[in-house]
Amino acid sequence: MRKPILCTLLAACLLLAGCGSMLERSYASTTPHVQFSDEDQDPSILRAETYQGLVSALLHLVGQGEQEGVIRLYQYVSVTGSAASDVDRACLEVTQEDPLGAWAVDYIKYDVGQTTAYYQVTVKLAYTKTPEEICQVISVTGSSAIAQELTDLLPELPDQAVFRISYFTEEDSAEVVRQAVLEAYADQPLPLPPLEEITVNLYPDQGQQRVAEILLTWDREPSDEKF
Repeated sequence: MRKPILCTLLAACLLLAGCGSMLERSYASTTPHVQFSDEDQDPSILRAETYQGLVSALLHLVGQGEQEGVIRLYQYVSVTGSAASDVDRACLEVTQEDPLGAWAVDYIKYDVGQTTAYYQVTVKLAYTKTPEEICQVISVTGSSAIAQELTDLLPELPDQAVFRISYFTEEDSAEVVRQAVLEAYADQPLPLPPLEEITVNLYPDQGQQRVAEILLTWDREPSDEKF
């Protein structure tokens, strides 16, 4: 009887060890990374409890192309000394350091009020891009994926293509992106009009995440005039 009991105990230990490792893997892969949420009573109002949550809420407004928004900060602990200075810092981070914000946002105006339960941040956003342009930004992991995406886009003769690159390495540059355009152009199965000019703008100037704005000028033949 000892051997079956020992086997049973060993099996139980293995199952417990297996569950432990499974729980660890599950926790690592499913832990939510939510920095902000909607107010229960008013979905148009965002709520956050940390500085990073404030930044994430602002970026959410930018991603939606919203021109105004309200963010409530609950149980908030300032990182600079005051909620107002935190908001000022967050607005600068969004407009100068975040790729999409640096590309699309002109400026953010804000007002900070305080109640007994929360700080209320009212913001107004001014853009240099339209909501349609923001929605057309293509997200890619690295610059090597741009050529593949452009292979499908170039037959439409676009005036611009905008990519959000999540991993921009030290070897990457505006010239690397330009070469990707030329590669995609050369790989076209059907001839396209000549490309007169390719301009690549990167936002921001540095960082591992960038927006690459590609402006294309085509040599379009003028249409025949009708008399």
